[in-house]
Amino acid sequence: MSLPTKLLLCCLLSVTVACHKSTAADHMQRGTKFVEDKQDQEAILEFRLALQADPRLGDARLKLAAAYGRVGDVKNALREYVRAADLLPKNIEAQIKAGQLLLVARGFEEARTRADHAIEIDPKNVDAQVLRGNALAGLKNLDGAMAEYEEALALDPSKNIAYSNLGAIQLAQGKREEAEATFRKAVAASPQSVTARLALANFLWASGRPADSEQALKDTLALEPVNVVANRALGLFYMSTGRAAEAEPYFLSVARESDPTATMSLADYYIVVKRYDEARRKLHDLILRPDSYTPATLRLASIDAIEGNRAHAQTLLREVLAKQPNNAPALLLSARMFFVDDKRDEALAAAKALVANDATSPLAAQAYQLTAQIYEANQLQDEAIAAYEQVLKLEKRPLVAELALARLHQARGDATKAATYAQQALVIDPRNLDAQTLLIRSHIASGKIDAAKSALEPLQKAYPNSPTVMHLMAFVQLAEKHYEAARALYVKALQLAPGDLEAVDGILLIDLAAKRSNDAKALIEAQLARAKPNPSVELLALAARTYEANDDLEKAETALLKAIEVDPSRLQVYNSLGQLYVKQGRLSEAGAEFKKVLARNPKSVAAATSLAMLLEQQGHPAEAEQQYQRVLAIDPRAVAAANNLAWIYLAGNRKLDEALQLARAAYQQLPDDPNVNDTLGWIYYRKNMASEGIPYLETSVRKSPNDPSFHFHLGMACVQSGDWNMARRALKQALALKPDFEGAAEARKALGMIGG
Repeated sequence: MSLPTKLLLCCLLSVTVACHKSTAADHMQRGTKFVEDKQDQEAILEFRLALQADPRLGDARLKLAAAYGRVGDVKNALREYVRAADLLPKNIEAQIKAGQLLLVARGFEEARTRADHAIEIDPKNVDAQVLRGNALAGLKNLDGAMAEYEEALALDPSKNIAYSNLGAIQLAQGKREEAEATFRKAVAASPQSVTARLALANFLWASGRPADSEQALKDTLALEPVNVVANRALGLFYMSTGRAAEAEPYFLSVARESDPTATMSLADYYIVVKRYDEARRKLHDLILRPDSYTPATLRLASIDAIEGNRAHAQTLLREVLAKQPNNAPALLLSARMFFVDDKRDEALAAAKALVANDATSPLAAQAYQLTAQIYEANQLQDEAIAAYEQVLKLEKRPLVAELALARLHQARGDATKAATYAQQALVIDPRNLDAQTLLIRSHIASGKIDAAKSALEPLQKAYPNSPTVMHLMAFVQLAEKHYEAARALYVKALQLAPGDLEAVDGILLIDLAAKRSNDAKALIEAQLARAKPNPSVELLALAARTYEANDDLEKAETALLKAIEVDPSRLQVYNSLGQLYVKQGRLSEAGAEFKKVLARNPKSVAAATSLAMLLEQQGHPAEAEQQYQRVLAIDPRAVAAANNLAWIYLAGNRKLDEALQLARAAYQQLPDDPNVNDTLGWIYYRKNMASEGIPYLETSVRKSPNDPSFHFHLGMACVQSGDWNMARRALKQALALKPDFEGAAEARKALGMIGG
């Protein structure tokens, strides 16, 4: 073949290829064929290519959105339905589909706009009316709500079924009357429409009108007795309202259908009523089907967990995860079972794996909550708080997280934050007793006694014999320094609830402060006898504190060692044991206990501070200084570390400016503490600013009048400031209290100088 001929063929080939370039219509045709063949991924590619060729093809966007929906890609489905609705303003399907997905995304106002467009196109369209009603009420559709309900059941069937009932779906917009009118209009427009009647029933249920909802569901079944959704809904209604026996016929009815979802609903019913063998039979049939293998296996694992066979339950979950490593329900259920078995590391790993795969789903919120509970159990408060804060971002009604955050901040002494979270919990559940309790405690801790009393008054009337309410009343009495009145309330609480640890703790604190050590010892020993053979860690810790106050250090040590045996993860017990060893002069053993805590929790301020104080006591000031600096790196507000580090600088007469900053920081948190005032005042003396330091030194003497060093520091500051009369009184008092205290020689020298 000659060269010109070859070139001619190449040109012809190029023209041929160019002439057969696929058009948007070609891609649409191929995409539609893939849809018919149920090959949605291939269809998605073709519809996207069609849109590359012509981005304004509304039909292509509508079909692409539907394909995304079938493969479970809700985010892209929503985007394409909205674009399709914009491109096809007269297409009622596009408007309704876009609106329905906007509901799921909680875009209620935009969903309402789409519904209004659809109604303009066809005023009698029932789906459009239902969409408008749902948008006004902020409700999910009934089928989606039931799916969530059943998923929760699969993950934790041992809980009361009512905790997750459909009535918990809240009205987000508050336009109840307008929404109800829309739902009823849809029913009136199409009295035979099952969809319209179910939407009305869903609205009534979520509005707290169970009787009306039940009647609406029965009316729906009268129209179509075999309707699967209506039967499931009425069955779930009876289960969630404590009428499980009435639910069975409806689940049996749907189970006659070939749909595996219907059989699953019947299995769920059997799980709830604890007919586990019947549930297993149904589930064993379902695990043979690829489309129901995973949810059925999860339910079988749940039944095993309920019956205590968690090893086999974990085996089933491993089988699911071997096929689907990122299956969120399997990871969450596995994490929960590990946590119940106190395998915290494994539980944490499973929960973190779920979040790593999907950090925004409802199950991720549950995983974060479990993660927070694990951190709490390990006494890692910062990590627990961070995890609970993630729950707040993901859950619509994060009551458990709000309460936990209030409790954690209260334990850290941050009454303001504790009150904020307690108030947020009360917005979710205004009658929640835990939230009310936390708020009252926060008021007392903040010194808002009148606010606490005001909040407590309705609780006293509603629950006159509640130990919890008596604890709060006692707390108020303690704040007002009515100690015996507080003790009487704790005694009454203990009579109502024998073994109540808060009441025991309160009585012990009051008795020990009043030097009634024998009464305290008798109480704790009675409680230990009552708790045999398995006293709790908390009770053992109280026993150790009581024995130590009675100078029975051997029994105190025995109680703490027993507490560690009961729960080796309780880091505070190691701290207490370390402090006990310090008291006995067993300093190396004390250091070992503090180091155990730090090995488990490097951020433990209490253990790190105790170790620093121990090093100081052992005569290692340089090491103590480094340790205090580590503490302040963890928590700049650590009072003891700030005060003690300031004193180390002061003792060495160096870094006095830094020492002053540390002492001021400590004073801001503990303005009435004599040691903190003494440190701050003595630094001013060393900086030749005695007049500024004297008010703090006077506070130290007033708060702790029997400490000779405080009188000595005040006397020396008065010498520097020129107030020799006050200086003589303070220095003479220091020597009278203890003639050989550490600064005695300097005090005598100063008195000689000023004529004492």
